[in-house]
Amino acid sequence: MATPQMPQSSSVPPPPPGEGLAPDMNLGRYLTAAWNLVTKDIVLFIVGYLVVLAILAVSSLVIVGPIVLGGPLLFGYVRVVQARLNNQPAAFGDLFQGFKDFGKAFVTVLLLALIGLGVGIVNIILMLIPIIGILAALALGIVFGAMIFFVMPIAALSEVSPVQAISRSIKFCFANFWKVLLLSFVLGLIAAAGGLVCGVGALLTVPLALAAGVVAYNEYYLPKAVEAV
Repeated sequence: MATPQMPQSSSVPPPPPGEGLAPDMNLGRYLTAAWNLVTKDIVLFIVGYLVVLAILAVSSLVIVGPIVLGGPLLFGYVRVVQARLNNQPAAFGDLFQGFKDFGKAFVTVLLLALIGLGVGIVNIILMLIPIIGILAALALGIVFGAMIFFVMPIAALSEVSPVQAISRSIKFCFANFWKVLLLSFVLGLIAAAGGLVCGVGALLTVPLALAAGVVAYNEYYLPKAVEAV
């Protein structure tokens, strides 16, 4: 079984000339790269996602199952996307390589779940307030999604701790607020759109959104994060 490394950069074709060391966000480019990646390796990404989904569904029979297994499975998926972006080999079994970093992956998802629980409680309280509260709850959910957008690729593809990954994602979000918000919102809509077709469409739209997020990590987050140091 080929085991991809955890590189900090990819061999995705470079951005168009003139954009400098830290190119601006290019959502269309990220989606195009993700589309090419996923459709060229359907078994690995779409069937692989179906297997991951099935494992999480079975694990949900135990309340904490998805939290325990979700992190390692997401780590593995993100690393396989990264490997293929770098033109490195990746086998089906590599989707499970995240279990080699089980502790880190588990803590990452656990922290996100706890933070999400807190946000959810605040949302419930806000939604008790007519109109304004409901709008505020919706806005909070969208902003929260943007704040944690880069957590998984940062944690899975670098050596930083789960706490550092969350901190860096949040700081990056507020430093590039509207663009990260747009990126997170659009990819979230794309991922969710597949569920409208009896859920079958999600087998394409979720892998597409996940892959686009990893491309954005390489082409948008990393250059700007390095520039900010």
